[in-house]
Amino acid sequence: MVRSLKHARGGSLLAAAVISLLLLAGCGGSESNSTIADLVPAPDVASEDKGPAILDGCRSGTGYTDAWACVYGDPASERTVVLWGDSHAMQFTPPLVKLAEERGWRLVTMFRGNCLTADVTYKPACDKWRANAFDRIAGEKPDLVITATDTGNGYALWRDGERMTREDSEPELRSAYARTLRKLEQMTSDRPGGVVVIRDLPRSSFRPPDCLLEHPDETRACDFKGFRKNPPGFDVAAAEQVDGAEVIDLSETVCPGGTCSSARDGMVIYRDATHLSATYAETLSGLLGDLIEGP
Repeated sequence: MVRSLKHARGGSLLAAAVISLLLLAGCGGSESNSTIADLVPAPDVASEDKGPAILDGCRSGTGYTDAWACVYGDPASERTVVLWGDSHAMQFTPPLVKLAEERGWRLVTMFRGNCLTADVTYKPACDKWRANAFDRIAGEKPDLVITATDTGNGYALWRDGERMTREDSEPELRSAYARTLRKLEQMTSDRPGGVVVIRDLPRSSFRPPDCLLEHPDETRACDFKGFRKNPPGFDVAAAEQVDGAEVIDLSETVCPGGTCSSARDGMVIYRDATHLSATYAETLSGLLGDLIEGP
């Protein structure tokens, strides 16, 4: 399944206009007396603010193992960039679609929620999807592969039919994700910097949009100290083992000084405990553009 799209983002453009006005007004952070009245998206629908990959049907369904894909930017471009992974990669579709349109990339996206991309036996359907995705990415002959993964407790491995603890799984996850990154590196013809890992973001112990609904007149009450499960994360630990892999860490931008905001600059930042809202994620396109070299 392949869909080539120039995504029509009427709603996103309206949201961007609102956000621009807020930024020009000097809204640099959540303030103690700010309310949820004008937040984009509204907190009661923020959980659905997942971006174009969902709207365009680009995520492989849980009943499928084929590596579904969508193409954004310039479908005829000779520069191909692949964005691949689970939902923690999918959340970066909005800024990378914008970057692809600006730079004339052919951006190919492939996702499957709750599927481990580390090269290790996990669950049969996910393992088959991962293998199919490897084949498809290799066939694209990408100039650049961008990937991200959840590093939380969900990805505990199995041994001899028994599920291991997440702590016991960590060493193998690091080795397995390093194997994945090396495979991706080979698919880019070992181009220096040809594989970019966007580090898994700090997470919340609660659902930020729900907190905003509970504190409609004081959004700052929903600020939180972001934390990581199993720090520093097998994504970063694996990338350190692969010479050609680069890590982009957006933590300080999303959570300055370690404090994350449920809402800031007129936007809901986190759509749930571990994912950014598509509205906020799109504003990261300039920063990602500065951090991603080429192609």
